[in-house]
Amino acid sequence: MRFSIRNLTSVATIAAAALVLAGCSGGETSASAGGASAGASEVTELKVGVTPIANAANLYIAIEQGYFTEEGLDVTPTIIQTASTAIPSLLNDELQLALMTSVPTVTAASKGLPISVVSGSDRYPTDGAADTTALVVSPESGISSLADVAGKTVALVGLKSAPDLALRVVLEEAGVDPSDVEMVEIAYPDMVSALQSNRVDAAFVVDPFLSAAKAAGLDVVSQPFTEGLGGMNALLWVGSDAFVQANPETAGKFATAIKKAGEYANENPEAVREVLPEFTSLSPEAIAKSIIPSWDGEISDTDIQAYVDLMKREGFIAEDAPGVEDLLWVPSGN
Repeated sequence: MRFSIRNLTSVATIAAAALVLAGCSGGETSASAGGASAGASEVTELKVGVTPIANAANLYIAIEQGYFTEEGLDVTPTIIQTASTAIPSLLNDELQLALMTSVPTVTAASKGLPISVVSGSDRYPTDGAADTTALVVSPESGISSLADVAGKTVALVGLKSAPDLALRVVLEEAGVDPSDVEMVEIAYPDMVSALQSNRVDAAFVVDPFLSAAKAAGLDVVSQPFTEGLGGMNALLWVGSDAFVQANPETAGKFATAIKKAGEYANENPEAVREVLPEFTSLSPEAIAKSIIPSWDGEISDTDIQAYVDLMKREGFIAEDAPGVEDLLWVPSGN
Protein backbone atom coordinates (compact mmCIF):
# COMPACT_ATOMS: atom_id res chain seq x y z
CA MET A 1 0.00 0.00 0.00
CA ARG A 2 1.42 3.37 -1.04
CA PHE A 3 0.25 6.90 -0.40
CA SER A 4 2.03 9.45 -2.57
CA ILE A 5 1.88 13.01 -1.28
CA ARG A 6 3.11 15.15 -4.14
CA ASN A 7 3.75 18.84 -4.21
CA LEU A 8 2.99 19.31 -7.89
CA THR A 9 4.29 22.82 -8.33
CA SER A 10 4.91 22.81 -12.07
CA VAL A 11 3.39 21.39 -15.22
CA ALA A 12 6.59 19.48 -15.95
CA THR A 13 6.62 17.91 -12.51
CA ILE A 14 3.04 16.77 -12.79
CA ALA A 15 3.47 15.44 -16.31
CA ALA A 16 6.30 13.28 -15.01
CA ALA A 17 4.34 12.06 -12.02
CA ALA A 18 2.51 8.81 -12.61
CA LEU A 19 2.59 7.44 -9.08
CA VAL A 20 -0.72 7.04 -7.32
CA LEU A 21 -2.01 6.84 -3.79
CA ALA A 22 -2.88 3.83 -1.69
CA GLY A 23 -5.55 1.56 -3.12
CA CYS A 24 -5.46 3.40 -6.43
CA SER A 25 -6.56 0.46 -8.59
CA GLY A 26 -10.06 1.90 -8.44
CA GLY A 27 -8.82 5.28 -9.65
CA GLU A 28 -7.26 4.31 -12.97
CA THR A 29 -10.15 5.56 -15.09
CA SER A 30 -9.99 9.08 -16.50
CA ALA A 31 -11.98 11.85 -14.90
CA SER A 32 -14.63 12.88 -17.35
CA ALA A 33 -16.73 15.39 -15.42
CA GLY A 34 -15.81 18.97 -14.70
CA GLY A 35 -16.57 20.81 -17.92
CA ALA A 36 -14.79 21.79 -21.10
CA SER A 37 -11.42 20.41 -22.09
CA ALA A 38 -8.41 21.57 -24.07
CA GLY A 39 -5.46 19.94 -25.79
CA ALA A 40 -5.32 16.28 -24.82
CA SER A 41 -8.89 16.38 -23.47
CA GLU A 42 -7.88 17.96 -20.17
CA VAL A 43 -10.57 19.46 -17.96
CA THR A 44 -10.36 23.25 -17.60
CA GLU A 45 -13.61 23.94 -15.74
CA LEU A 46 -13.12 23.07 -12.09
CA LYS A 47 -15.46 22.84 -9.13
CA VAL A 48 -13.31 23.39 -6.05
CA GLY A 49 -14.51 22.68 -2.52
CA VAL A 50 -13.64 25.06 0.32
CA THR A 51 -14.84 25.55 3.88
CA PRO A 52 -16.12 29.07 4.71
CA ILE A 53 -12.98 30.12 6.60
CA ALA A 54 -10.45 32.87 6.00
CA ASN A 55 -7.79 30.33 4.98
CA ALA A 56 -9.76 29.68 1.79
CA ALA A 57 -9.41 33.29 0.65
CA ASN A 58 -6.48 32.48 -1.64
CA LEU A 59 -8.90 30.66 -3.98
CA TYR A 60 -11.09 33.74 -4.25
CA ILE A 61 -8.03 35.97 -4.64
CA ALA A 62 -6.91 33.79 -7.56
CA ILE A 63 -10.31 34.29 -9.17
CA GLU A 64 -10.47 38.04 -8.48
CA GLN A 65 -6.92 38.68 -9.72
CA GLY A 66 -7.41 36.60 -12.85
CA TYR A 67 -4.68 34.09 -12.04
CA PHE A 68 -6.86 31.13 -13.02
CA THR A 69 -7.91 32.89 -16.21
CA GLU A 70 -4.24 33.46 -17.06
CA GLU A 71 -3.76 29.69 -16.82
CA GLY A 72 -6.82 28.97 -18.96
CA LEU A 73 -8.90 27.68 -16.04
CA ASP A 74 -12.50 28.42 -15.08
CA VAL A 75 -12.82 27.79 -11.33
CA THR A 76 -16.10 27.68 -9.42
CA PRO A 77 -15.89 27.54 -5.59
CA THR A 78 -18.25 25.15 -3.81
CA ILE A 79 -18.80 25.49 -0.06
CA ILE A 80 -18.21 22.33 1.99
CA GLN A 81 -18.23 21.95 5.77
CA THR A 82 -15.73 19.14 6.40
CA ALA A 83 -13.27 16.88 4.63
CA SER A 84 -15.62 13.98 5.29
CA THR A 85 -17.95 15.48 2.70
CA ALA A 86 -15.14 16.54 0.37
CA ILE A 87 -13.52 13.14 -0.13
CA PRO A 88 -16.57 11.32 -1.54
CA SER A 89 -17.20 14.31 -3.82
CA LEU A 90 -13.61 14.16 -5.07
CA LEU A 91 -13.77 10.43 -5.72
CA ASN A 92 -17.12 10.81 -7.52
CA ASP A 93 -15.75 13.76 -9.53
CA GLU A 94 -18.47 16.04 -8.19
CA LEU A 95 -15.52 18.19 -7.09
CA GLN A 96 -12.24 18.23 -8.96
CA LEU A 97 -10.20 19.71 -6.10
CA ALA A 98 -10.82 20.59 -2.46
CA LEU A 99 -9.07 22.42 0.36
CA MET A 100 -8.42 19.83 3.08
CA THR A 101 -6.39 19.76 6.26
CA SER A 102 -3.43 17.41 6.47
CA VAL A 103 -5.05 15.13 9.06
CA PRO A 104 -8.01 13.84 7.00
CA THR A 105 -5.73 13.65 3.96
CA VAL A 106 -3.32 11.32 5.78
CA THR A 107 -6.22 9.40 7.30
CA ALA A 108 -7.92 8.84 3.95
CA ALA A 109 -4.71 7.75 2.27
CA SER A 110 -3.88 5.35 5.11
CA LYS A 111 -7.21 3.67 4.36
CA GLY A 112 -6.32 3.24 0.71
CA LEU A 113 -8.38 6.06 -0.79
CA PRO A 114 -6.85 7.29 -4.08
CA ILE A 115 -6.25 11.00 -3.48
CA SER A 116 -3.35 13.27 -4.47
CA VAL A 117 -1.98 16.50 -3.06
CA VAL A 118 -1.72 19.09 -5.83
CA SER A 119 -0.31 21.92 -3.70
CA GLY A 120 0.20 23.06 -0.16
CA SER A 121 -1.77 26.07 1.04
CA ASP A 122 -0.63 27.30 4.45
CA ARG A 123 1.05 26.27 7.72
CA TYR A 124 0.02 26.49 11.33
CA PRO A 125 1.64 29.59 12.85
CA THR A 126 4.38 29.48 15.45
CA ASP A 127 3.31 32.87 16.81
CA GLY A 128 -0.06 33.07 18.52
CA ALA A 129 -0.57 36.60 17.23
CA ALA A 130 -0.79 35.15 13.72
CA ASP A 131 -3.09 32.26 14.68
CA THR A 132 -6.55 32.52 13.15
CA THR A 133 -7.96 29.86 15.49
CA ALA A 134 -8.54 29.42 19.21
CA LEU A 135 -10.34 27.46 21.88
CA VAL A 136 -12.95 29.86 23.23
CA VAL A 137 -15.26 29.78 26.24
CA SER A 138 -17.93 31.87 27.88
CA PRO A 139 -16.65 34.18 30.66
CA GLU A 140 -19.10 32.42 32.98
CA SER A 141 -17.84 28.92 32.12
CA GLY A 142 -15.32 28.68 34.96
CA ILE A 143 -12.69 27.62 32.41
CA SER A 144 -9.53 29.71 32.58
CA SER A 145 -6.94 27.17 31.42
CA LEU A 146 -6.68 23.86 29.58
CA ALA A 147 -6.58 22.07 32.93
CA ASP A 148 -10.17 23.23 33.49
CA VAL A 149 -11.38 21.54 30.30
CA ALA A 150 -11.35 18.09 31.95
CA GLY A 151 -14.91 16.82 32.25
CA LYS A 152 -16.24 19.46 29.84
CA THR A 153 -17.82 19.33 26.38
CA VAL A 154 -15.89 20.85 23.47
CA ALA A 155 -17.24 21.66 20.00
CA LEU A 156 -15.05 20.62 17.07
CA VAL A 157 -15.77 20.95 13.37
CA GLY A 158 -15.09 17.23 13.05
CA LEU A 159 -13.91 14.29 15.11
CA LYS A 160 -10.55 12.76 14.14
CA SER A 161 -9.86 16.11 12.48
CA ALA A 162 -6.94 18.53 12.67
CA PRO A 163 -8.60 20.52 15.48
CA ASP A 164 -9.24 17.23 17.30
CA LEU A 165 -5.57 16.23 16.97
CA ALA A 166 -4.24 19.64 18.03
CA LEU A 167 -6.59 19.77 21.01
CA ARG A 168 -5.51 16.32 22.18
CA VAL A 169 -1.84 17.32 21.94
CA VAL A 170 -2.24 20.45 24.07
CA LEU A 171 -4.57 18.74 26.55
CA GLU A 172 -1.97 16.05 27.17
CA GLU A 173 0.73 18.69 27.56
CA ALA A 174 -1.51 20.34 30.19
CA GLY A 175 -1.90 17.04 32.03
CA VAL A 176 -5.46 16.38 30.87
CA ASP A 177 -6.45 12.97 29.51
CA PRO A 178 -8.37 13.64 26.24
CA SER A 179 -10.68 10.75 27.10
CA ASP A 180 -11.95 12.88 30.00
CA VAL A 181 -13.21 15.50 27.54
CA GLU A 182 -16.39 15.03 25.50
CA MET A 183 -15.79 16.20 21.95
CA VAL A 184 -18.80 16.84 19.73
CA GLU A 185 -19.15 17.85 16.08
CA ILE A 186 -20.62 21.27 15.35
CA ALA A 187 -20.19 23.32 12.16
CA TYR A 188 -18.11 26.48 12.52
CA PRO A 189 -21.02 28.89 11.84
CA ASP A 190 -22.99 27.32 14.72
CA MET A 191 -20.28 27.26 17.39
CA VAL A 192 -20.82 30.69 18.93
CA SER A 193 -24.55 30.08 19.35
CA ALA A 194 -23.80 26.63 20.81
CA LEU A 195 -21.64 28.27 23.47
CA GLN A 196 -24.15 31.00 24.17
CA SER A 197 -26.93 28.44 24.62
CA ASN A 198 -24.73 26.28 26.89
CA ARG A 199 -24.88 23.30 24.53
CA VAL A 200 -21.09 23.10 24.89
CA ASP A 201 -18.55 24.45 27.36
CA ALA A 202 -15.84 25.36 24.84
CA ALA A 203 -15.43 25.58 21.07
CA PHE A 204 -12.40 25.36 18.80
CA VAL A 205 -13.17 28.10 16.27
CA VAL A 206 -11.38 29.45 13.22
CA ASP A 207 -11.54 32.88 11.64
CA PRO A 208 -13.69 34.54 10.55
CA PHE A 209 -15.74 32.89 13.31
CA LEU A 210 -13.01 33.57 15.89
CA SER A 211 -13.48 37.28 15.31
CA ALA A 212 -17.22 36.83 15.74
CA ALA A 213 -16.62 34.90 18.97
CA LYS A 214 -14.43 37.67 20.37
CA ALA A 215 -16.99 40.27 19.34
CA ALA A 216 -19.59 38.26 21.26
CA GLY A 217 -17.48 38.52 24.41
CA LEU A 218 -16.08 34.98 24.46
CA ASP A 219 -12.65 34.37 26.00
CA VAL A 220 -9.65 32.62 24.45
CA VAL A 221 -8.28 29.78 26.59
CA SER A 222 -5.75 28.26 24.21
CA GLN A 223 -4.48 28.31 20.64
CA PRO A 224 -4.01 24.57 20.02
CA PHE A 225 -2.70 24.87 16.47
CA THR A 226 0.13 27.21 17.48
CA GLU A 227 0.81 25.39 20.75
CA GLY A 228 0.47 21.83 19.41
CA LEU A 229 1.10 21.84 15.65
CA GLY A 230 2.97 25.11 15.05
CA GLY A 231 5.00 25.14 11.83
CA MET A 232 3.36 22.05 10.35
CA ASN A 233 1.40 21.96 7.10
CA ALA A 234 -2.19 22.98 7.71
CA LEU A 235 -4.33 23.00 4.58
CA LEU A 236 -3.64 21.22 1.30
CA TRP A 237 -5.21 21.32 -2.15
CA VAL A 238 -6.29 17.77 -2.87
CA GLY A 239 -7.74 15.92 -5.86
CA SER A 240 -8.46 12.33 -6.76
CA ASP A 241 -5.77 10.24 -8.42
CA ALA A 242 -8.09 9.80 -11.39
CA PHE A 243 -8.44 13.55 -11.88
CA VAL A 244 -4.75 14.39 -11.44
CA GLN A 245 -3.57 11.57 -13.71
CA ALA A 246 -6.07 12.50 -16.42
CA ASN A 247 -5.40 16.24 -16.07
CA PRO A 248 -1.75 16.76 -15.06
CA GLU A 249 -1.37 20.08 -16.87
CA THR A 250 -4.57 21.42 -15.34
CA ALA A 251 -3.41 20.39 -11.88
CA GLY A 252 -0.10 22.14 -12.47
CA LYS A 253 -1.81 25.28 -13.69
CA PHE A 254 -4.02 25.30 -10.62
CA ALA A 255 -0.96 24.98 -8.38
CA THR A 256 0.74 27.85 -10.21
CA ALA A 257 -2.29 30.12 -9.90
CA ILE A 258 -2.96 29.32 -6.25
CA LYS A 259 0.69 29.98 -5.37
CA LYS A 260 0.49 33.39 -7.05
CA ALA A 261 -2.70 34.09 -5.13
CA GLY A 262 -1.06 33.20 -1.82
CA GLU A 263 1.85 35.52 -2.52
CA TYR A 264 -0.52 38.33 -3.50
CA ALA A 265 -2.67 37.76 -0.41
CA ASN A 266 0.37 37.85 1.88
CA GLU A 267 1.30 41.24 0.45
CA ASN A 268 -2.26 42.61 0.31
CA PRO A 269 -4.22 41.67 3.45
CA GLU A 270 -6.96 44.18 2.63
CA ALA A 271 -7.65 42.27 -0.59
CA VAL A 272 -8.32 39.23 1.58
CA ARG A 273 -10.83 41.16 3.67
CA GLU A 274 -12.54 42.30 0.48
CA VAL A 275 -13.24 38.73 -0.65
CA LEU A 276 -14.38 37.35 2.72
CA PRO A 277 -18.01 38.48 2.22
CA GLU A 278 -18.16 36.27 -0.89
CA PHE A 279 -18.05 33.06 1.13
CA THR A 280 -18.69 34.00 4.77
CA SER A 281 -21.62 35.64 6.55
CA LEU A 282 -19.49 37.86 8.77
CA SER A 283 -20.38 41.45 9.44
CA PRO A 284 -18.08 44.19 8.12
CA GLU A 285 -17.03 44.86 11.72
CA ALA A 286 -15.97 41.25 12.28
CA ILE A 287 -14.13 41.13 8.96
CA ALA A 288 -12.21 44.30 9.85
CA LYS A 289 -10.95 42.59 13.01
CA SER A 290 -10.18 39.25 11.35
CA ILE A 291 -6.67 37.84 11.60
CA ILE A 292 -5.39 37.26 8.08
CA PRO A 293 -3.63 33.92 7.47
CA SER A 294 -0.22 33.58 5.82
CA TRP A 295 -0.07 31.29 2.80
CA ASP A 296 2.77 28.89 1.97
CA GLY A 297 2.53 26.24 -0.76
CA GLU A 298 5.40 24.02 0.35
CA ILE A 299 5.05 20.48 1.74
CA SER A 300 7.59 18.91 4.10
CA ASP A 301 8.37 15.24 4.63
CA THR A 302 9.17 16.16 8.23
CA ASP A 303 5.65 17.50 8.63
CA ILE A 304 4.14 14.35 7.16
CA GLN A 305 6.14 12.10 9.48
CA ALA A 306 5.17 14.26 12.44
CA TYR A 307 1.52 13.81 11.50
CA VAL A 308 1.94 10.07 11.13
CA ASP A 309 3.58 9.81 14.56
CA LEU A 310 0.96 11.97 16.28
CA MET A 311 -1.95 10.29 14.54
CA LYS A 312 -0.71 6.83 15.47
CA ARG A 313 -0.22 7.94 19.08
CA GLU A 314 -3.74 9.34 19.28
CA GLY A 315 -5.34 6.38 17.50
CA PHE A 316 -6.32 8.32 14.38
CA ILE A 317 -4.60 5.78 12.12
CA ALA A 318 -3.50 2.19 12.66
CA GLU A 319 -0.08 1.41 14.09
CA ASP A 320 0.74 -0.52 10.92
CA ALA A 321 -0.17 2.42 8.65
CA PRO A 322 2.61 3.23 6.15
CA GLY A 323 5.61 5.25 7.33
CA VAL A 324 6.84 8.47 5.82
CA GLU A 325 8.85 6.63 3.18
CA ASP A 326 5.52 5.41 1.79
CA LEU A 327 3.65 8.66 2.33
CA LEU A 328 5.91 11.11 0.56
CA TRP A 329 6.89 10.94 -3.09
CA VAL A 330 9.72 13.17 -4.29
CA PRO A 331 10.49 13.58 -8.01
CA SER A 332 13.64 11.73 -9.03
CA GLY A 333 16.71 13.92 -8.87
CA ASN A 334 15.33 16.03 -5.99
